[in-house]
Amino acid sequence: MLSTPQANRLAIAFFGRRNVGKSSLVNALTGQEVSLISSVAGSTADPVTKSMELWPIGPITVIDTAGLDDEGELGSQKIRRAKTVLSRADLSVLVCEAGQTDRTLELNWLKAMAGEGARILVVENKIDQLENSEAEGPPWLEMDLPLVRISSVTGAGLDRFRDALAALATQSRPEPSLVAGLFPRHSLFLLVAPQDVQAPKGRLILPQVQVMRDILDHGGLVTLATFDCLEAQIGALATRPAAVIVDAQVFTQVTKRVPADWPVTAFSIIMARSKGDLPRLFEGAEHIDRLKPGDRILVSEACTHHALKNDIGREQIPALLQARVGGKLKFDIVAGNDFPEDPSPYALVISCGGCMITRGHFQARLRKTLAAGVPMTNYGLTLAHLNGHLARAVAIFKDRDGWR
Repeated sequence: MLSTPQANRLAIAFFGRRNVGKSSLVNALTGQEVSLISSVAGSTADPVTKSMELWPIGPITVIDTAGLDDEGELGSQKIRRAKTVLSRADLSVLVCEAGQTDRTLELNWLKAMAGEGARILVVENKIDQLENSEAEGPPWLEMDLPLVRISSVTGAGLDRFRDALAALATQSRPEPSLVAGLFPRHSLFLLVAPQDVQAPKGRLILPQVQVMRDILDHGGLVTLATFDCLEAQIGALATRPAAVIVDAQVFTQVTKRVPADWPVTAFSIIMARSKGDLPRLFEGAEHIDRLKPGDRILVSEACTHHALKNDIGREQIPALLQARVGGKLKFDIVAGNDFPEDPSPYALVISCGGCMITRGHFQARLRKTLAAGVPMTNYGLTLAHLNGHLARAVAIFKDRDGWR
């Protein structure tokens, strides 16, 4: 579990005003000095993350954020950074001070958290500073949410906090399987994984590893080949594979070499089904036919990497799109956790497969984009459509998931 990817870790984010004890609570939870603790208000600036294992939850990512009441231009920037964490959180912990009278800010943030669909836990800290630590004070929550009262200084209530956190974690919906339910056990899958200059030396890229592991976890059989060995691998097969799963960049070449009745799809299209909403992302790919010269396109990558020659998002897709529309398009590239608050200026958003982020994080981006009236798709669906293979690439999902 120590090497579990971020995309498979439960993200637990801590929010609250300055000096309510968020960082102390994070450190108490992790048993480490993850966040700087200071009596100076506003000592936390950028969100601080820590990956760890937390029994009985399992692999988690803890995120500590800046004070929600920070002031000045720098304070406003800190708050904006904290807001970006909302969409990344599977569990949101709102920390406030016991005995506080004005809860307006907290109530507004609770509404924002609920709007992102995350599970929410409210923590009243600093009960050690109350004259009567057992007094709960007047009710103020407007939603039916769990609330625990603690002191991160004395440790009072921390066990109740951990129990409440674990209870919420069990309610969170797990990431859907990539292939389970689509095929019977012992189905054979042929994976085609070209190892180009952008592949990490000595390792497969993450989507290939995730798909392979998911197949194995659900009783499937895997055979793997690079593109140059594909024909030899096909000749060695004793049975017809349930599906051929390829890197989207070689979809055309592979379809020319495998029998026409073999189902073929791409790693990133499998990701589109698991992370997002495949029918909506499919519609986004079809929207490519309505693009016109001068349109503005957002290319969104969930990871940060050094772009090399023929990069899929920065070179391949832009070149193919401009050839399709017969003119220049305007491309903006965002990477990592960056994503525009307002995607409305764009004619289309094209995302990577999202292997580095959770389903909840991907879904938040999809909701934001569709709410702005902008279609969204991903790399694999885009390449399949531009190369004339979109119908074949999604056929197995249409048949088994029952969408048209």
